[in-house]
Amino acid sequence: MSVKRIIGCDADGVLTDLSAHNLRAGRTAFRREAVDPNAYALDEMFDVSDLPKWKQYLKAFGIYRRYCKYEPACEGAASVIAELSQQGFEFHAVTARKFATDRGPLGKMARRWFETWLKKAGIRFEKIHYCSETRSPQDKLLACRKLGVDAMIEDRSDNALYLAENGIRVLMPDAPYNRETVHENIVRVMNWAEIRTQLLSLPAVQDTPFVKLERKEVASLDAEQRSAYFRSYQRHLQAQPVDPETFRKGDRRFRALYRLIKYPAKLFYHVKVFGRENIPYQDGFILAPNHCDSADQYRLGLALGNRPFVGFAAKEIERSFRGRLFSYTGLGVFIDRKNAAEKQTASERMAAYVANDRIALIFPEGTRKNKTPEGRARFLNRFQMGTAALAQKTGTGILPIAINSFGSKVFVRFGEMLYVSGTDSVELKTKALERAIAVLSMENITQYYAKHTDAAALQAEKEKYQKFLDEIEEKG
Repeated sequence: MSVKRIIGCDADGVLTDLSAHNLRAGRTAFRREAVDPNAYALDEMFDVSDLPKWKQYLKAFGIYRRYCKYEPACEGAASVIAELSQQGFEFHAVTARKFATDRGPLGKMARRWFETWLKKAGIRFEKIHYCSETRSPQDKLLACRKLGVDAMIEDRSDNALYLAENGIRVLMPDAPYNRETVHENIVRVMNWAEIRTQLLSLPAVQDTPFVKLERKEVASLDAEQRSAYFRSYQRHLQAQPVDPETFRKGDRRFRALYRLIKYPAKLFYHVKVFGRENIPYQDGFILAPNHCDSADQYRLGLALGNRPFVGFAAKEIERSFRGRLFSYTGLGVFIDRKNAAEKQTASERMAAYVANDRIALIFPEGTRKNKTPEGRARFLNRFQMGTAALAQKTGTGILPIAINSFGSKVFVRFGEMLYVSGTDSVELKTKALERAIAVLSMENITQYYAKHTDAAALQAEKEKYQKFLDEIEEKG
């Protein structure tokens, strides 16, 4: 018996013939021929600059609506997905469908149209992972990494190249707009019959029970063995039983608490957010902020909005106000940091949560920086390696975050997702995470003091920042 094979599948241009649709619909709506029939997008195909803007938008939206509701699926798409699903394949939709990640009525409409169309076409996915249209390559990489896909079916050139360059095997349905796209990790396919053939030829992995190795044993494996081990680890975590009802209940309580706390918190913290576009719409990743004091979770919550997350909490705060709030949601994992066995159990539990598509909040410093005079004198505390280890086990990404408070003013800055492959050194990736958060933090500090013209304070912070970077390089 072989392990299930997980396949990511784009929608537009994969489940439908996007190029043929755009040519046909554009000619009908605009009553003209395409200026570039080989282009990807409708507005690139047809020059409609002579039309008033309102008319361009109205016609484009009409085309989009009809496409979402009535465009037929490619021949063989539904039958191949159904057949291979019966043979142990697990298909996930990974799509940057227009408007779908909008959190308002427009997004709700786009998601409903897509899900209704799938049902009508007889196409069933294990789950749909909606990705940002403007950050499609980055968001699709997150989806592929956290799923541990064996292949991604993707037609768009920039997405396919980005995935291929990051080690994802891509099957690319042939289209006029992608014929110049070539990479060793990209296989061009002409139709769903060829997609079926390619998927059936994927290497089979034997379904042997997962055996967790000690750190020294993992270090002794060669690159191929390490990749296979962490792939197996990820599948093992994905298979761990979790209670969906517990999460649903926890999410409801989290959101209710957020609504209660949000406005009082805004009286104390005036949060300004940078890099919001780096926050994925999808779940199943790690939030990694610096940790100054016990209010960081409230500051981060105001920046994130009403998005539930799971997280570790020290047992000694379980009966505190913060601890009681976390305990009420059921989404907290309380640990005794002095008990090695308990820490290990909690770590595996958190990994199973993340592998089953939960957002996890982890403070890589492990403790609050401002807890001691020594900590307050530093730029950041040195990071523990648990965050990078969690990313390596689960395959997902780490979102670096810098939280800096200047009295009631708070700057929260989100960076680019960081990944830890099976062959990566957790120590080196921890250093990379330290650098990433330090850079984001220094950007916050520079922006604040530049506005408040406090050159002396800024210089002092720059010196602490440089000392921290030097320490990373010197001590590893």
